[in-house]
Amino acid sequence: MLQIPANKPYFPEAVQAQIADEIVKVLVSGRLTQGPWIEKFEQSFAAYTKANFAIAVNSGTSALEILLRYYDVTNSEVIVPTNTFLASGNAVIFAGGKPVLADISPHTLSLDPEEVRRKITPATKGVIAVHIAGLVSPEIDEIRDICKSEGLYLIEDAAHAPGAALNNVKAGNLTDGGAFSFYPTKPMTTGEGGMITTNDPACDHLARSLRCHGIAIGEENTGANRNLLVRLGYNWRMSEIQAIVGYYQLKYLDEALSKRGQVAAWYQEALSNIPGLQLFPIPASATHSFYKYPILLEKKGSRGAVAAEMAKAHGVRCGSIYWPPCHLQPFYMDEFGYKMGDFPVAEDILDRTLALPIYPDMPYEAVQQVSKGLSVILQREGVNV
Repeated sequence: MLQIPANKPYFPEAVQAQIADEIVKVLVSGRLTQGPWIEKFEQSFAAYTKANFAIAVNSGTSALEILLRYYDVTNSEVIVPTNTFLASGNAVIFAGGKPVLADISPHTLSLDPEEVRRKITPATKGVIAVHIAGLVSPEIDEIRDICKSEGLYLIEDAAHAPGAALNNVKAGNLTDGGAFSFYPTKPMTTGEGGMITTNDPACDHLARSLRCHGIAIGEENTGANRNLLVRLGYNWRMSEIQAIVGYYQLKYLDEALSKRGQVAAWYQEALSNIPGLQLFPIPASATHSFYKYPILLEKKGSRGAVAAEMAKAHGVRCGSIYWPPCHLQPFYMDEFGYKMGDFPVAEDILDRTLALPIYPDMPYEAVQQVSKGLSVILQREGVNV
């Protein structure tokens, strides 16, 4: 029996050697930060997404906060789906705003446009749409129209979705700005790191200043002193070594996504006739990055038990997307007064959503092992799942 992890990064042997060679050169040069590899990675990422600018930072959370600071959410509200990693809402708080959580669409696991309409108040400044599991929801077009009519900005939390697209427009270039995460589990990684994408030169300018403590950038920096502080920022920089890893991850991203797509196709075939579960639809207009492969269990409250038995009896590590959702996290309940029952769709769907293992080098035999394990668990009579 194979031991199947939830995810693994994609580093073919030839790529490992290329990365290692370039890292040695950087170590010898002594320039480990703010060097040419950052610029090379940023230019490649901008070209890939077809955004005008890409700004490398040290995490996806930093990318979100910088965008939110550019749009100045101080003392304002930002609508955020309750189904997301906590960083999406936390970044709003760090930027001085208030995250207003909203329910999700059951078929996409992403923000429900009707919820956006209901949550808008005079204090609303913007909306964050999250591309859950690597799917850009077709409903983002409707959300974008709502934001435009209400004078709100729209940010993509594209942490799950490098390489994903809708109608051939890449994630990160669908709205007013995109934030990517390169955490080790993501479709591409720099170990830790993130990227901002924008078509706005003013946003690009501010982001480059904020990521380096708020020092003067470009035309602001006219004096002899190159470390003039003109605004308050943080050390949000990415290192040269991370940029090397990211550059080569991006170079092989389409290859990695193609392999993820093959694994997803195997899952589609293997799981389609197993009773007790449903597959989430993938619209023809969407290019999916398959960061995760979610399935919906029919029996309420079964997710935890199925995941535990898959690990114990079948050697398979599964996850959730996301449980508990943000509004049931202790901090959000204490700070904002959220409670069970506030978002019924998310509470129902997410408690039954199981994320199956998926990674580029996952073999066909592993997919068969996962599907057979699920079949055994869900079809066995009398099992309390």
